[in-house]
Amino acid sequence: MENSLSLQQRLTDHRYLGFFSLLVFSLFSFFIGNTFDLDGDETWFSLFLIHAGLAILCLIGYITLKKDYPFKKDVGTIILLLALISCYALNREMDIFMESVPWMAVLLLISGAALLLLRYADLMPRWARVLLGFTTGISSVLFAYLAIYLIPLYGIAIAGILMLGIGLHAFVPAFLLYHTISAIRSLKLGKPALAGAVLSLIIIVVFCVKYAAVVNDINRVYNRKTVEGKDDLPAWVETSRQVVPGFVADRVLKTGLIYSSPELRNDVFGYGMFMRDRMGSCHDPLVTTAQLFAQELAPDKTDRYKILEALYDGRHDQQDRLWSGDDLSTRYIHTQIQLWPEQHLAYTEKSLTVFNQSNWRTEEGIYSFELPEGGVVTSLSLWINGKEEKAVLTTKEKADSAYKTIVGREARDPSLVRWQEGNIVSVRVFPVNPQDKRVFKIGVTAPLKSENGKMVYENIAFKGPDFRSATEFISIGNLGQKLLARKPAGFDRTEGRLEREGAYRPNWRLEMEDTPLRPSTFTFNGNAYTIMPYETQRSTVATSAIYLDINHAWTYGDVRRIIDMSANLPVRVFSNGQFTDLPKNNFQAYIAPLQRHRFSLFPFHRLPDPAGALVVIKSAETSPMLSDLEGSAFRQKLSEKLADPQFPKIRLYDFGGRFSPYLASLRASRAFRYEKGTQEQLRELLNKGIFADDPETPDRVVIHEAKAAIVRQADSAAAGTGPDHLMRLFAYNHILQQTGKGLITGSEGQENLIAEAKEAYVVSPISSLVVLETKQDYERFDIKDSGNSLRNAALNDSGSVPEPHEWALIIIAILSVYLYLNRRRWTVFNA
Repeated sequence: MENSLSLQQRLTDHRYLGFFSLLVFSLFSFFIGNTFDLDGDETWFSLFLIHAGLAILCLIGYITLKKDYPFKKDVGTIILLLALISCYALNREMDIFMESVPWMAVLLLISGAALLLLRYADLMPRWARVLLGFTTGISSVLFAYLAIYLIPLYGIAIAGILMLGIGLHAFVPAFLLYHTISAIRSLKLGKPALAGAVLSLIIIVVFCVKYAAVVNDINRVYNRKTVEGKDDLPAWVETSRQVVPGFVADRVLKTGLIYSSPELRNDVFGYGMFMRDRMGSCHDPLVTTAQLFAQELAPDKTDRYKILEALYDGRHDQQDRLWSGDDLSTRYIHTQIQLWPEQHLAYTEKSLTVFNQSNWRTEEGIYSFELPEGGVVTSLSLWINGKEEKAVLTTKEKADSAYKTIVGREARDPSLVRWQEGNIVSVRVFPVNPQDKRVFKIGVTAPLKSENGKMVYENIAFKGPDFRSATEFISIGNLGQKLLARKPAGFDRTEGRLEREGAYRPNWRLEMEDTPLRPSTFTFNGNAYTIMPYETQRSTVATSAIYLDINHAWTYGDVRRIIDMSANLPVRVFSNGQFTDLPKNNFQAYIAPLQRHRFSLFPFHRLPDPAGALVVIKSAETSPMLSDLEGSAFRQKLSEKLADPQFPKIRLYDFGGRFSPYLASLRASRAFRYEKGTQEQLRELLNKGIFADDPETPDRVVIHEAKAAIVRQADSAAAGTGPDHLMRLFAYNHILQQTGKGLITGSEGQENLIAEAKEAYVVSPISSLVVLETKQDYERFDIKDSGNSLRNAALNDSGSVPEPHEWALIIIAILSVYLYLNRRRWTVFNA
């Protein structure tokens, strides 16, 4: 009878439309709950009762329908879909499936739509029927998976049927599977449905095979390295540099961390997750199925986190948290940039607004900012009760103690910025109250990079609470007329400034004409800080061997050219725990295994002749940091060598791109005599037997990226016209220079540098900026602001601060003018 009904009759049936409206309302309510993240057990359970109530209401209505009602099967479809929505609403409380991965959520929506469209299958053209049948075939596989997954719950579910009918939810996928297969048979869609099911099974089998292969590869490398340990590195390091990142490898490593991992060895789908606590995991049917056919992954969770950090630069997500930050989002960024083109300097202030979407949970905002090389944080502010409160600079230990005590125990207002390896600083803000926002500001002083005849400003990007919907306002000032000849895309000229407002873009850069660096001076506390151009100074040096730090960034041609220019010098690589000489020809077999490595950790401490060694690098951008290697034999032996005063600075030639975190840490520690250039320039250096000198002294730091040097000298009478950022940059780089290898070795005796950090107000390995709520908080933790310091940097601050004797001269001059004017006035009056 149904086949004879017209499309108009099907579209205008009021009873069916009533049931369909309730389905739309239930689905809409479910999405509202997810979109607005309505936290709280009572809220979630109330929403579940709404969904379950709608399903029960429709079931009662279905029972009352007459037997001759032509659309009774279609109403049954709606009831099953209502029950499925109720299942996932209940899932918020019981975490039966955990949160569905995006592709599964989309497939569930498509499957539901396909079941509803079966109502019109007999009226469709042939191609549409085939497509619909194909889709329902895929849906049947999905429902079969869910039904099998829930088998261990069936016994408990039967007992739970009497409790609000909750137990019936476990059988909904089985009912949907039966309903789908019945519809396919009655509408004669068997062939296209079979094709869809077969394709789904093929995808599942291929994924399972690849998943098992990746697990086998990881276990092989990890287990072998655990036993052998030829180069003193932990097993997770060797694993991370041999794993090829990709869709399958990502899921293998994140199983049990991001993707839920039931105890599959206990029974067919050993469940064991009913009514468990939330862990933020996602449910991926492909991952769950693949675990049935794969070995158990050898690396434990701790090592897998480290592997993921090395592969995907995920250190920000793994920072220690005192409070959750899951519901935070970055809403607005206000960026103001002041440039000093003639000094190759820039100061950037970023004010960020972070919002807490939760209705009940107070959270902690954590941000990681990546600084340009040589750059330093020089200011921090937190808005408390609508007022900007500036930070105080103190030792790293005092700042950490105050922040952890107040946030961890007292839950009040602090903010903290602290130094990390690899040109990274982290900013913490607390509390961000429910449905409220916090504003903080960070200031960064950094050199402008000289690159290919241009001067480059690179945006200071950050990682932190979701910024996909954030808006940013950018204002760049003090460019000069020549530098305004060209502007980057999206920026407009406004009264001598460049401005842009729109969606936040992490990665952008401003390229300017390379202005010759003009020496200028800043004076403070009897010292003059002068910036001047720096050109690489070289001296004659004897090279005993060339060492290649090979990874996947190297090509066969790179190695070939270096071997050709080496003349009679041996060219060596580190492989299988030892240095090996490369033959002039047929060296591919030696370098091929190394080229498969995602990164390299060159063992500088194992060089047989460090004074005569020349290490050539083409760095991969990812690698572990030195702190990640804490406790390993590699780190210990490296530290011992670097602590030896007789161990020289290694000559390092770089013809690649950005430094890896490992090399960046060593370079910041002044472990190298460093030079960067092309391979042809390397050939010239080898032919002449020269290399870059170590240009730094206790009173001179070099900022290679800006081709500048800053010199400190005792001279209170020097005329100062430069910005105070000269002193700040000098202090930061001087602290790194003086701590030097101590950053790696952990050596003591760095306390004298605290005074320098406080005077210049710079965040460093030994100092942090912290904002506390009250004066009593500062007193309690013995955090005092040094009266004789630069304090927090600010926009438009430039020129020198007068010395004490200069203030006296200024006061005397003002008084003299005042007395002179008054004397003239009285003389005229008396006349």
